[in-house]
Amino acid sequence: MKSDISMKKLLLCSLLVVSPAHAKGIFTEGDELLLQTSVWTKHYNPEPDHNNHQKMINLEYYFNDEVKFFVNPEQTSWRDDVRWLVGGATFKNSYDQQSTYVYGGGRYDYALGENTKAYAKLTAGLLYGYRGEYKDKIPFNSLGVAPVILPAVGVQHRRVNLELVPFAAAGVMINAGFYFR
Repeated sequence: MKSDISMKKLLLCSLLVVSPAHAKGIFTEGDELLLQTSVWTKHYNPEPDHNNHQKMINLEYYFNDEVKFFVNPEQTSWRDDVRWLVGGATFKNSYDQQSTYVYGGGRYDYALGENTKAYAKLTAGLLYGYRGEYKDKIPFNSLGVAPVILPAVGVQHRRVNLELVPFAAAGVMINAGFYFR
């Protein structure tokens, strides 16, 4: 119950921040904010204590196309087209424990039409939340915080997206979201 209230507060705060953000100079032209939630989860090898209802709230900030990392200005390459992002998510992990993932990454878009694109995304960050008897269910979690790399593929149509995220060898999740510009 308490975690549901905190997730609702996070959602409300993020919506309040989004509307005046451009006026305050937080966003620059071309930046986007993606608000996502999980709509479906499946574990490859389900256990009786697995949770398939993550109740995830994810917020991703996409830098405008002018922001470039790891690019040599004298050469052009596929890296010039990567859209860089930072994000954070709060969710119930596979064992119904409130967890947090804070990350950075990049996304590569493939145009499918004027208002539709497919994309591949890769994020890397830190995951907190696997505690107690489930502490060893994810690798490198000896300090209670573990490094994580998550790939994703998705489709964006105008301001709406649908994304497929495999999480290691454990399972797969489908997320839906909305972009604020």
